[in-house]
Amino acid sequence: MSTEKKFISTANLGYKTLEVLRKELEKVEHQLNYWHDKFEHRAFGEIKDGNLSYEEWRNIYTSNGWVEVSDYQSCYSPKSVTTPKASASYELDKAYLTIWKIWDKYHHLWNARLNRLESERFDLRRVTQKDRITIDEALFICLGLSPSVFDTPQFRPLSLYETTYKIDDILYQDYEGNNFSINSGLYDENVLAPMEWYLQNTEEFKLIDANEKFKYESGELSSKKFLKWAFKHEYLTEYKIKYRDINNSPYGEKFALELFNHLSEDDIIRGNFVEMWQWNEAFGWNSLHWLADEIKSMDLTPNKIPYHFEAIQKYIDYTGKANLKDQYEPTPENEIEKKRYSDKFELIGSSLTRLEKKLEKNPPKRD
Repeated sequence: MSTEKKFISTANLGYKTLEVLRKELEKVEHQLNYWHDKFEHRAFGEIKDGNLSYEEWRNIYTSNGWVEVSDYQSCYSPKSVTTPKASASYELDKAYLTIWKIWDKYHHLWNARLNRLESERFDLRRVTQKDRITIDEALFICLGLSPSVFDTPQFRPLSLYETTYKIDDILYQDYEGNNFSINSGLYDENVLAPMEWYLQNTEEFKLIDANEKFKYESGELSSKKFLKWAFKHEYLTEYKIKYRDINNSPYGEKFALELFNHLSEDDIIRGNFVEMWQWNEAFGWNSLHWLADEIKSMDLTPNKIPYHFEAIQKYIDYTGKANLKDQYEPTPENEIEKKRYSDKFELIGSSLTRLEKKLEKNPPKRD
């Protein structure tokens, strides 16, 4: 029998990381909206889809009283009192569409990645089965994110140095023939996009990058040495099985088994029935509070339970700092966050509704 330690992520570490990454993605969304505004309002808002030919573009401006300078594919407003005069460039207006698409694709990519990370079990098998790992995988482990996502569709490729959406500068001229250039601004001077920049500036990345004890000349890391280091510095904890006290089962074991099966089916909990069930941290402790409330309000249990928050903790391993009855999170104002917030409760509600329908046909007896 192997005596090698089995590691899991430190409690709630991944959940906290994802909260921060969502905030970083909001910054990306602000830039996306900025370029969408530029795209929508080019040529007096009269370009609705894609790009037009130069002649069509010119006709929009000249019909609005602007003067064409064909040599530079530009137009200017003769009524402008500024110096230089208000002007527009055909190549610049085309560039707004290109740049908006780049930010849209990047935002979509990272939104899909965060959604995948939220639903992914923390799984180290990919790492423990290899002698060497990348710094990307090591960073994910230290941030409480599962390295098992690597090589899945949303993470192929994934590198903190990837430049998938990098483009050459787009050149254009104003009506006086002055040369300008524009780029998406997605990558900074170190060729890092916003999410990659954040990840590379975490304390965890800097600690890993500076540690020569587990690093090969190739830049890869020794998986065994890294895991020992991560455990020593409390990024990982040793997995210890906690068994439930089946003699102290407020719901009764028959109902508890049905609840376990339904919640497991939707990946709301994880683990084995006879052990303390592991709550999927992506749902947050406020969702566990809501689950306990719903079980009571739907009158699902065969046993009448006056202390429903304490009862749920006989089954689910609650490790929050506050009392479960005090776990509360207001509805987010951001629309994307609001949808994610409601989706969690809808999934839990759907699971309980299926359970309720099954119990109507085969109600469990009191233990």
